[in-house]
Amino acid sequence: MIDPELPPVVVLSTADFHSDVWTNKQHLASRLAVDTRVTYVESFGLRRPRVLPSDLARVVRRIGRAGTPSRQAPGPENLEVISPVVVPFHDRAPARWLNRRIVDRLQVPDLDNSVLWTFSPVTYGLADRARSVVYHAVDLLHTQPRASARAILDGERHLVRTADVVIASSEGVRAHLRSMGRKDVLLWENVADTDVFAVTSTHRQPRAVFAGNLTSTKVSSRLLLGVADAGIDVVVAGPRAIDGADGRRTFDDVLAHPRIEYVGVLKPSSLADLFASSMVGLIPYELNDYTAGVFPLKVYEYLAAGLAVVSTRLPSLAGLDDPGVACHGDEQFVTAVVDSVESFTEDAAGERSRSASTHSWTRRVDDARDLLRRL
Repeated sequence: MIDPELPPVVVLSTADFHSDVWTNKQHLASRLAVDTRVTYVESFGLRRPRVLPSDLARVVRRIGRAGTPSRQAPGPENLEVISPVVVPFHDRAPARWLNRRIVDRLQVPDLDNSVLWTFSPVTYGLADRARSVVYHAVDLLHTQPRASARAILDGERHLVRTADVVIASSEGVRAHLRSMGRKDVLLWENVADTDVFAVTSTHRQPRAVFAGNLTSTKVSSRLLLGVADAGIDVVVAGPRAIDGADGRRTFDDVLAHPRIEYVGVLKPSSLADLFASSMVGLIPYELNDYTAGVFPLKVYEYLAAGLAVVSTRLPSLAGLDDPGVACHGDEQFVTAVVDSVESFTEDAAGERSRSASTHSWTRRVDDARDLLRRL
């Protein structure tokens, strides 16, 4: 049922709606669509494409959808999806000129009466056409492989000056936005669908799990191999190298290890079952310019499932006040995983799960609705 106090929302995403793994963008859009009309504009493609089957397939899918610029997505009846076709070379002036004209002709329903909730710093004028603008930065996008860094940073500077509300998903991203001159940046750290992952089983195996994108931009193959070499079984779930980094070859040795099982991309319910039958959730991230702004989406999914979480020293987790999250340098990481398996108890798992329940999508969408009512 439509809430008359909520304005229509246009979500400008950096991901396609039907991606194998949902992140902030799809979760927020689908949940807001329960109460208001939502138009989800899929990614402009801020990374330069490669002549590889995966990138070419993505281009073909997008072109195939271009004939139907607005289509209803599975889920809430108030959610529609637009698949724009733009030239994915955003740092080049001719491409930007052409893209601006393409987007000017994009049929976005009722944009001038809507709140643009943009996860993309590059909007090609959509921000100027909307009633109000929320810029929700969830990564340091300009540091990603093949990113159109100049266009991204130029877009961020514009949004930092003009957006009604600016939100950051981590302290690193907030510091970046503040350095551009915006001081009232809200901190909304990533949350989870905690009801799905809440502890449902006490039959666990003494093993660790890593769920996420296997990419050399973020994930340390050394640490995953180190955990397995220490005698701990590891299950790995998720896609490989979807950020464009050369991750497939990097992780061949990891996935060939006899103590490591790769299960691919799982549906949330299957992922919850995997977590509920494990003891430790791994965040074996590299420390670099990109991960300086990352707050891992899996933190509260792991905790909701009762897992002990072992992470590298990510800046976003340094001040986290949640039981069960332990941050270590590379030299202590493997030992911490072994210790967490050996000391695991169901009582502690229950405490972690209860604590994680306050970091749910239910609460986050309540915050989003309150924000929208004020705009």
